[in-house]
Amino acid sequence: MCKLGVVVKIIIALRGFVLFIGALLSASTASGAEEEAAEGEEAVETEEIRYIELRPTFVTNFGFSTDGRLKFLKADVSARVNTRDAASAVKYHLPAVRHTLVHLFSRQDESTVATSEGREAMRVEAIAELRALLEAEEGEPFVEDVLFTNFILQR
Repeated sequence: MCKLGVVVKIIIALRGFVLFIGALLSASTASGAEEEAAEGEEAVETEEIRYIELRPTFVTNFGFSTDGRLKFLKADVSARVNTRDAASAVKYHLPAVRHTLVHLFSRQDESTVATSEGREAMRVEAIAELRALLEAEEGEPFVEDVLFTNFILQR
């Protein structure tokens, strides 16, 4: 019986050793998978689409009516970016971004803001101006698109 007891202890010890080695191997495999997943997440994060609402709503005058009253434009605008750095840059430079858009809106005439073709041309111009602004300030254009989510005229 003594020999059998020794054999059982050896088997138990070997089993414990095998379980220990298995746990080490699975832990190293899991950490490798986590590293690969983290690398994959970084790649996804750099191409993440984000919309930044440029709040508060833009309200500006853009000329005079035939009876001499000011005409007003009210617009909600969002900028589309693809990275967190781009979102941070747009938010950081929000006063300059808003200034650029207010000037763009205020220099329009009624024929531009009253037609969908004119608003599309204004949207394209807004993208170009914001990209130029951010290129000058940050070294990268960052803004991928500009969206007018609400657009109201008062004549």
